[in-house]
Amino acid sequence: MLPAPQTRLGNYVSGFLLMTVLLAGPTVCQDGPAALKVVRAAEPRPYNYARSFRAADGTIYLLGPFKTTDAGRKLVLCTFADPHWGTLLNEGEMNTFFSRKGLFLALKNKVVCAPGGQCTGTMWRSSDELKSFQETAITVVIPEAGKVDNGKPEEWVGLFFHRAIIELRDGVLLAAMYGNFEHDTITPTNPRSKAESKYKLRAFIVRSTDQGNTWRYLSTVAAPDPAVVDDTEGFNEWTVARLADGRLLGLIRTGHYTPLQASWSSDEGKTWTTPITPRGLGPGGADPFLILLSDGRLALAYGEIVQPKGSREAYWKDYSLHNWPGAAKTSEADERRRCVLAIDADGSGRNWVSYTVADYGPRSAYATIFQVEPNIIVYQADTDLWRVELPPR
Repeated sequence: MLPAPQTRLGNYVSGFLLMTVLLAGPTVCQDGPAALKVVRAAEPRPYNYARSFRAADGTIYLLGPFKTTDAGRKLVLCTFADPHWGTLLNEGEMNTFFSRKGLFLALKNKVVCAPGGQCTGTMWRSSDELKSFQETAITVVIPEAGKVDNGKPEEWVGLFFHRAIIELRDGVLLAAMYGNFEHDTITPTNPRSKAESKYKLRAFIVRSTDQGNTWRYLSTVAAPDPAVVDDTEGFNEWTVARLADGRLLGLIRTGHYTPLQASWSSDEGKTWTTPITPRGLGPGGADPFLILLSDGRLALAYGEIVQPKGSREAYWKDYSLHNWPGAAKTSEADERRRCVLAIDADGSGRNWVSYTVADYGPRSAYATIFQVEPNIIVYQADTDLWRVELPPR
């Protein structure tokens, strides 16, 4: 479980979190305060890195033939009238979603760039409330990127859309991206990060004035500093949401063993504050997903890998010895992950309390969350789904 300041519900607010699994499985008792009750799905999980999205009518679609139409109380099978996503709802395909009445967009994660930052990507679009949708090519214009290394299919290198699209008051769309520009050639220093990424990556944002057909570079949120030697992967998977005060907040992954970073924009994404480490989040975080709740609080889902025991130097040595193809894994190279939900009570993004939704297991812990009712969140990760009850503000 998380350290006491992060898990003790009394440090946050009176009440309890109630999580009800929607996929059948046994109840598992977890260590921690009695006020935290968790019901978990059975293992093994057959599909990691699955995505979900909510349509304009409130229906939440999941990987495969399932959906929920009653705020996450139960799952039902999709009908022939529903979109046929197949296996597209996964992090490697449909990775970024936007949905409102009259417009649905989904963006494929990776774009392919020609020299000079002229890139092409894939978008799925519907303008008739998902009665039909079309797969189309899109243009992403990032001259600032220069000659991008698109990498090999098995390499985590290039430019990627990730998770979030925000619509501004004038109809302009902003989308979160990350990747490596031509001059982003700093290599990670530790074996685990090297296994993840060819270069340290940057987080940046693009804008569209034509409902997603063309995207243009707007600004960099955070980029690796050549003068700083650390254990990070740079700044990669990130999420952005609008706060109650009108600012934009981005939460950014820096590595499995380094904390999430936060950055704010007061000018609709043109400039961003220097990233900081918010209080109350875990020592590492993957694939954060941020939403603003109706009462002004913030909710954040992220995955966290088992952290090294003892010194980092000993862990990296052990990892190098035992984590190559065909090698026998050791207890020191523990790849299990847990699903975390964090709440920021004041809505600033600076002070969080984190809770374990599902304990360490063989999962990706790439999560998506939706507020479906006041104080109720639906939490999806891989093929698990929970309904989470929050204490009132």
